[in-house]
Amino acid sequence: MMNRHVNAIAGRLSLRPPQRRSLEILDRITEIAPPKKGSDVKVALEAIRSEFPSLCFALATGVGKTRLMGAFIAYLHLAHRYRARHHLFANNKSRDRPGIEQVA
Repeated sequence: MMNRHVNAIAGRLSLRPPQRRSLEILDRITEIAPPKKGSDVKVALEAIRSEFPSLCFALATGVGKTRLMGAFIAYLHLAHRYRARHHLFANNKSRDRPGIEQVA
């Protein structure tokens, strides 16, 4: 069963088939190794490599790689509650902690 977030994002952004397939791959990767604070990266990569020994999002020129990256960000935010934490966009308390973090 396809993730509802994949369907929503693909529809909202009018993703082309290669873009949608790439988003589906990201969804599968996050099923295999859910992105969580403090998770063991080595174990997660081994789990991912068991299904994806080689992983590359090969998209032709003009397919919309920038749109795909936006879709990836939207997916991580909606499905896994990740949000960008950058000093330009954060409140004063969190300016010393730029990067990406998972919302509790």
